[in-house]
Amino acid sequence: GSRRDQLALDLHQERTPVDVPVADLVLLNDDDLTYAKVRLDDVSLTTVQESLSSIDDPLARAVVWSSLWNATRDGELTVARYTSIVRRHAPHESNIGLLAGILANTLFAIRNYASDHERQGEQRSWVETAWAALQGSDAGSDAQLSWARALASASAFDDVRAAEVDALLHGDAPEGLTIDPDLRWQLLTSLVTTGHAGADDVAVQLESDDTGSGRTAARRALASQPDPAVRTAAWDAAWNDETLSNDHLDAVIAGFRAGGRRDLIAGFDAEYFERIGDVWAARSIELAQRLVVGLFPASPTLDLVDAWLADNSAAPAALRRIVVEQRDHLARALRVRAVQG
Repeated sequence: GSRRDQLALDLHQERTPVDVPVADLVLLNDDDLTYAKVRLDDVSLTTVQESLSSIDDPLARAVVWSSLWNATRDGELTVARYTSIVRRHAPHESNIGLLAGILANTLFAIRNYASDHERQGEQRSWVETAWAALQGSDAGSDAQLSWARALASASAFDDVRAAEVDALLHGDAPEGLTIDPDLRWQLLTSLVTTGHAGADDVAVQLESDDTGSGRTAARRALASQPDPAVRTAAWDAAWNDETLSNDHLDAVIAGFRAGGRRDLIAGFDAEYFERIGDVWAARSIELAQRLVVGLFPASPTLDLVDAWLADNSAAPAALRRIVVEQRDHLARALRVRAVQG
């Protein structure tokens, strides 16, 4: 589809009414010429759900994708409807920059904005979408690699395609897909996170990629094992091992949080708030910020963070600002989850 008509107008008041001809899709700011948070009317949303892939102009598609994402994160479009549009149209998205953003946003929406009762189903559907899109991608294309990475990321949360992920690791890859060390580590880490690979497998991969980035990836993979003792060790290392480089600290934090396994790490929520003041005073700003942001707990309520803010009005302003920002992210997630259908 292509643009049939375009209207230009200047905005001078808080509200500017405009008469728009009847159309299947009315898209505001389609040339992305101004800063605007665009919303689609019901008719346009239905058109997008059916025909988004057929919009010829990549800039117009970008505006539509952005509109869908903003509506989702504002709780105005359900996660289920957003993901249904993504599953239908993302496999046909030809602009690789757009596709990369769509893939990241979709997993984020499922993990953060889906309600508790729908998250597991959404995660499985997303793995299946990534697997099917990988099979359907053109050999050697950027899209093929993007879907392989999406499959690896999604498979850390649902193991429905664990056998196929393992096969990819052992050379059974679609034609044209180059499984470089970064992708190998992504795939292996997803298997470790879901208990389908372990320390021995990590050691084998590290032997073939004994580089700085390989050692960092191995540390992350080892910390991702779904074992309470492993996650406890990762927690302790993050706070107490001052020999960790920035990259290794990030790897330990990522491993601690891998797979969204709240059952393994929720017990540390209160301790986080007991530690952040001391770590801010004792460590470099760079390392302390990584800890405060990276380990902020995805609690089911705001009680702990609000209590810390109330009790620590004299904490350094930079620390309070980071905690407030993280609180805002959590509050949005809880608010959006609460309005899902």
